[in-house]
Amino acid sequence: MKNLFPFMLLLGSVCMGCGGSSPQPVMHFIPLVSSHFNFSADSSFAVPDGKAWEARKRAHDSCMGESFPANAIFIKSKDTFQIGAIVNRNTMKVVRTFNMANIPRDLLSDAFNFVTKPCYEKSVVPVSPAVFINEHIVLSVPGAANKVNEELNTAFQNSVQTEMETGSWLNIELTDAFGKILDTTTNALLLDYKNYLLDSANMVLIKSASITDVNFYITTAKPMSAPLLAALIQKPVVDMGNPLLHAQLFYISNTSFQLKFNSIFQIMGQFMQCKVE
Repeated sequence: MKNLFPFMLLLGSVCMGCGGSSPQPVMHFIPLVSSHFNFSADSSFAVPDGKAWEARKRAHDSCMGESFPANAIFIKSKDTFQIGAIVNRNTMKVVRTFNMANIPRDLLSDAFNFVTKPCYEKSVVPVSPAVFINEHIVLSVPGAANKVNEELNTAFQNSVQTEMETGSWLNIELTDAFGKILDTTTNALLLDYKNYLLDSANMVLIKSASITDVNFYITTAKPMSAPLLAALIQKPVVDMGNPLLHAQLFYISNTSFQLKFNSIFQIMGQFMQCKVE
């Protein structure tokens, strides 16, 4: 018994710590719905109803083989919001951007998920190119007569059929590992970013979907004039009054032409709110 007593004391002292410590709170990203946004500050980001949105979503889902959980739309020729951008939900303005250089290189690949697929699927779209990209489009062939440009825009705006073909889709997503990095970081810049991230007034862009090289094939209501056909044969780069949009025209036949946008278009995204629990 004398030998057993010290052993019991030792066992008791060890077991005093057997209850374990409470789990440390960790960061979670919670999906938001449209009612959490102040779209009145900038309604251009609101997911619309109708054919235009259905056409965009169908193009993505058909190519990527999965549905994208979008709660905001972007139709721009450069990123409206970069992945990881922290946006104030009331003003819809960026309050902090995310710099990949602040993530250690050995952790960077775990923090992001990139999925891209070349599609080049052609399908009839039930809306005009202007409606699809949410941009007022007026085509102007440099050096062409006013009558030629007027005819071009009339044919473009009153097409009897519009087909669309996209290049590659690119989906970018911040993973759960991103939250774990922020949970343990001692980097001053990341800690500042984290403070804004945890502000309940803010949200962060977790997922983004973009496409490259959008082509529209326009079938006109009647044959085009010889001067317009001659202009199309030259494959002109057109001026659309927007320096962010770059497009080129191509002749197909006397009743059809191609409008090619050479750019990367950020189409839609998913914002989430960050909480520590």
